[in-house]
Amino acid sequence: MEESKGNEFIQMIRALWNEQKKREILYLEALKKDGMGPFRRVLSQGHVSAVLFQKEIRSVYDYFKCFLTDKELTDHNQLAARTSLEMLENVNGKEEVASCLKKIEAAVIQMYESVRNYLEKEPEAQRLMDEHLVRTSEFYDMLCKYESGGRRNYGLTAAA
Repeated sequence: MEESKGNEFIQMIRALWNEQKKREILYLEALKKDGMGPFRRVLSQGHVSAVLFQKEIRSVYDYFKCFLTDKELTDHNQLAARTSLEMLENVNGKEEVASCLKKIEAAVIQMYESVRNYLEKEPEAQRLMDEHLVRTSEFYDMLCKYESGGRRNYGLTAAA
């Protein structure tokens, strides 16, 4: 990997790891809220996936680390995580929690799509990122359903 592309990759993989850390914290905080009912299962799965994805992202990072120079992945993103937590603290109900979490999932999806471009010569790492992208997209879809309250919108048309 050439040096400029390597530096961009470092920034992208670090940003992706930090977003997963935010996901971990937000899902854990959402699990503490009252009135989540069956939504707890989705929240629990989201938390576990964030922790697992962080470990897997770290393994991709460690694989490339011998070729790149960078600091370890760490929790330097505490301020952003704190801001996200404050946003979640001010919401009530499954719909509002889902809406808040959906925003972070959308950001994570965009990051995965960006990181994929750097892994074209590394099929195993690309496969792993693709799996993360698929699973994160599934969470996004589930959150969309909870955000709408599970209501189905039916359009009515007038017949002439």
